[in-house]
Amino acid sequence: MEFFLFWVEFYKKQHQENPVGKVSLNNKNLFLNFPKYIEFLRALLILVSLMIFILSWFANAKLISLVLGFSFIFLLLKQFEWFNFLKQTIQYIYRFDYLLLNFLVDNELLKDRYNLESAELSYEMTDKELIIYAYKAGGLSSKLENLDLELSALFNLPLEEKIIRPAIVEYKFIIERPERLVLKSSSKESLDDLEIDLGYGVKYNPVTCPHILVAGGTGSGKSVFISFLLLELLKRDSTIYIADPKNSDLGSLSYYLGDERVATNPNNIARIVRLAVTEMQERYDIMREKFVYGSNFRNHNLRPVFLIFDEMGSFKASGTDKNSKAVVNEVMDGIKQIILLGRAAGVFVLVAAQQVSSDTLSTDLRDNLGLRIALGANSSEGYRMVFGSATPEPQPIEVKGAGFLYKQGAGKEKAQYWESPFLDTQQFDFISQLKLYLNKE
Repeated sequence: MEFFLFWVEFYKKQHQENPVGKVSLNNKNLFLNFPKYIEFLRALLILVSLMIFILSWFANAKLISLVLGFSFIFLLLKQFEWFNFLKQTIQYIYRFDYLLLNFLVDNELLKDRYNLESAELSYEMTDKELIIYAYKAGGLSSKLENLDLELSALFNLPLEEKIIRPAIVEYKFIIERPERLVLKSSSKESLDDLEIDLGYGVKYNPVTCPHILVAGGTGSGKSVFISFLLLELLKRDSTIYIADPKNSDLGSLSYYLGDERVATNPNNIARIVRLAVTEMQERYDIMREKFVYGSNFRNHNLRPVFLIFDEMGSFKASGTDKNSKAVVNEVMDGIKQIILLGRAAGVFVLVAAQQVSSDTLSTDLRDNLGLRIALGANSSEGYRMVFGSATPEPQPIEVKGAGFLYKQGAGKEKAQYWESPFLDTQQFDFISQLKLYLNKE
């Protein structure tokens, strides 16, 4: 009976579009007995071959005898090739079942070692990811929630996401890594679609996912990513304001964008924040005059406004006396208004910092930033300050410009590994690309 059950199961697995399976020491695991089933088939084939050979001797016609004789020789020679192929096919189709069954034993995920009762694991594979489901069992729940490194090593795949549910833990692994975007110089473009391709399988639209937070230390690729975003926003005819209290790379863009758009000292930063807030309020006046229920700035032919605020922590730290604290408070109040009210009016903010803390941005405001990115290596606490409840499991960041990304509304519970666009100075000149879009500025 088990012989027939196995071949039915094998046929079904062979014709599954996305391979799935469930393993446990408690199950029958018929695939473990496949060598015995193959030997039984081999015996049947040899028996049939012998019957053909015997028939060939008793056949009256020489032609029939010859055909039967050749059939006997053919079956005898081909059986090795056929059964080797069958064996390899079974091993391939059940490859994850074998791995997970051994994994249960090697990691002692046993409920009863004497009766060989174990936890239960299942898997599902698509073109791009492998999902392992660990079904929680009494006394093993803690172990089953912390199999990240072991499973990643088992399949030699990077962990994309872990979701802990009351009765089950999902481990999602990337089979096919998305392509990293490589920046290349190009001719001037004018785009109406606000959706920006960030590379690595991520697309960003400020209408559906307003405001951005980018965290990353020196050498993490933060400046390159912000420069890339700046160009993409200009391609979409956006109005750009830049606040750079450290007067670093972004501050130097005042030479191209003008002092009216780029500010580096506290008073000028307060001025451009006021400009952005005023623009937002004026847009709301326009939208009220031409009221359409459920409309936003796009329905009124308005283009996006982006305030890029680099090193906000440094700016807040500049409030050392009564006057400077008043300026800091005014600016932070303006940022708060934009974060909470700017979406419908098309006024957005990008906040960048080397390290994010509650002193840099309150958690309430942080949670209103739809796109959050942490570039470079970080501590668990550092990730928590950026992602909050979407904090991922820490893992080594070996690629420059890589980190974690969380996009609200993308259907992911945790931030995902992500690689920011790659800038090759031999193929991409930021300043020459910037100049293409500044005629109207």
